[in-house]
Amino acid sequence: MAVSQHASVRKTVKEDLGAIVEMIQELADFEGMSDGPKLTIQDLLRDGGFDDGVLSNSVPLFHSFVLELTEQIRTGNKGKITSCSSNDEPLTRTTIIGYAICFYSYSTWQGKSFFLEDIYIKPNYRKRGYGELLFKTVAQHALENGCKRLDFHVLAWNPAKYFYNRMGAENLTESEQWEFTVCQGKKWMHLPKTIPSGSKPLKS
Repeated sequence: MAVSQHASVRKTVKEDLGAIVEMIQELADFEGMSDGPKLTIQDLLRDGGFDDGVLSNSVPLFHSFVLELTEQIRTGNKGKITSCSSNDEPLTRTTIIGYAICFYSYSTWQGKSFFLEDIYIKPNYRKRGYGELLFKTVAQHALENGCKRLDFHVLAWNPAKYFYNRMGAENLTESEQWEFTVCQGKKWMHLPKTIPSGSKPLKS
C-alpha cells in the first residue's frame, strides 16, 4: 500500500465551520481555558458572511482559512485497502487539520493591518511544516491586501513562540513593554451606565 500526502490552504466555506468550531475548542483545551469558547456555528455563519442576507454589515467581521490534507491511497491486489475502481485508481481522503481566523485592524502608526486571532494545527500533524504553510499563507493574504503588519499574541509558555520568532516576529512585550488588555464581562457592560447624566449619547 502506498500513501501520498499533499497539504494545501484554502479559504473557509460554510461546510467547514463545524470542523472549525471543534478546533476552536481543541485550542482552548490546549491553552488550559476549556470554558472560554462560546461561539456556535450560527455565530460564525453570521459574522463570517457565510449566511447570505444575515450579515448586518457589508463586510465580514473575520476572514478564515483551513489547512487541508489530501491523502491518496493506492493498493495492489494484495493490499489491505482495495480501490473502488477495477483499474486500481487511488482512493482519496481529505481531512481538515488546521485553521486560521483573522480580521483587518488599523495602526495609527502604519495604517491597515491584519490581526491573526487564531492559528491551530491538530497535534498529530505538527512538526511537519504545515504550520509554516498556514502562517505564510495568512501573511501572503495580508500583504496582497495592502496590510503593513501582521499582529497576534501568544501565551508566554507556549512553545509556538519560538516558531513565530523563526517567522520573523518581534516580541513587543519584551522590546517595547506593551501589555495585552481586554474589557469584557459585567465590568465592561456596566461602563455605559457610568456616563454622566446630561451627556449626549453617541450616534452610530
